[in-house]
Amino acid sequence: MSEETARILFMDDEPQSDVVIQALARLREGGFIVDFVESLGEAIEGYYSRYYDVFILDIDMSHQSIDEDGNGVEVLKLFVSLHNQTKVILFSGAGTVEHWFQAASAHCYAYIHKLDDDPETGADSIGRLVDIVQASLATRPVPTSPGRVAPPTRALLVGDDADLIMDARAVITEALGAEWQIVESSLIAALDADPAAQGVVVLAQRRFQMRPRVRDVLARLLAVAPRPQTIVCCEGLDDLRASILYVANQHPFRMLDVANPQWLAQLGKSLNEAHIWYAQQEIQQADPGAIRRVHIVLPEDVEEATRAALEDMEWNIGDDADN
Repeated sequence: MSEETARILFMDDEPQSDVVIQALARLREGGFIVDFVESLGEAIEGYYSRYYDVFILDIDMSHQSIDEDGNGVEVLKLFVSLHNQTKVILFSGAGTVEHWFQAASAHCYAYIHKLDDDPETGADSIGRLVDIVQASLATRPVPTSPGRVAPPTRALLVGDDADLIMDARAVITEALGAEWQIVESSLIAALDADPAAQGVVVLAQRRFQMRPRVRDVLARLLAVAPRPQTIVCCEGLDDLRASILYVANQHPFRMLDVANPQWLAQLGKSLNEAHIWYAQQEIQQADPGAIRRVHIVLPEDVEEATRAALEDMEWNIGDDADN
């Protein structure tokens, strides 16, 4: 589908925000058809009622009283669970550090902070949003492998922090087994490594300096997924937002916060999942508890038809029981 006819669902609970108004205007000026909704329920209802090429979701939806317990990351997880190549862009100014890591691990197409300009091009956040929407339309679906493919029993472990590397190495051995060969590499030396020859790649680095060579390493390690999957472990701090979101937008299989006391347990779980999903596109599991909290208002005719069908079903079940 061309850019001119592509349809976008844009969800934000602040329709009067200058950023939202300008974003909608520039997307429509770019030839996109944009449907705007103000609640989680409307976004979910829209997913079922019409085909959209791209979804743009805010995270903090607390300005809507019915959405106080939900957020855009939960909707992202639902959409990806329904179709694992759904293109969801998070466009938010209020996401927390935890949201950044959750969004990356749930395979958002992109995460753009509303207040961040592009450090390379100088484009504002809305310009970046338009560019990423255009890029998403040019991205072809990734075919999944037919059947199970066994990964090579080799793990590439990359990073410059000795303590992180030692901890990660122990977890890899415990999670995958002693038969797995672990190859260690410094961050820059990984430019000469062959990530595609591995069964899994683990990048454990507290923080990333966004120098060109570091970007080259990240691009190289993350471009090979899903053969193999790449797990990134780094430190989650507010002042590292730019580098964390840069990594998140390179589409790691999992992104873990080493400041979380449970990160090693999460790494073990992620390694097993990476092993299962080697050479395949993962299907996420939506959080049913979060989805149940989302209120969806059905049109009156649909609600009435559904109620009538349920009543008929109850009568038929009762008749069968009597017989």
